[in-house]
Amino acid sequence: MNRRGVTFVELMIVVTILGILANVAIPKVQDVRRRAEAASVIADFHAVRAAAFDRFAEAETFPSSKGWGQVPAELMASLPQGFTFQLPNVTYRWRRWSLPNGLPRRQRQSLLLGLQVRTDDPRLMESIKGLYGGPLAFGSATQVTLVIE
Repeated sequence: MNRRGVTFVELMIVVTILGILANVAIPKVQDVRRRAEAASVIADFHAVRAAAFDRFAEAETFPSSKGWGQVPAELMASLPQGFTFQLPNVTYRWRRWSLPNGLPRRQRQSLLLGLQVRTDDPRLMESIKGLYGGPLAFGSATQVTLVIE
């Protein structure tokens, strides 16, 4: 018997195998995208940190706090051209806190600087925290302050 083509059962087996492979691959691809976005946030943090210290070297002061998505004008000259505080899934906010009594362990530290990061994706926030590795302040599942030291 010489027949051409495939039977319905053979087709269903192939479709089932493809479905299983897709169920395994899609979460992995989402994790890779999330880690890439977290790496982008950390790179942005380092750019903002460098710009803040450039500003301090020039004017001996750090910019005052700004609203969500607002780049401090004092940092613009030291940031890459076109730099924004808004990504598709993440928003930044520059913060400067005055500490008249200092920190509990460092009473001589009169300022606390940070880049607040906000996202609606708790998994992305966990990836950001995992990559950052520095001191954090004022955190939640969807918002954290990366402290600038």
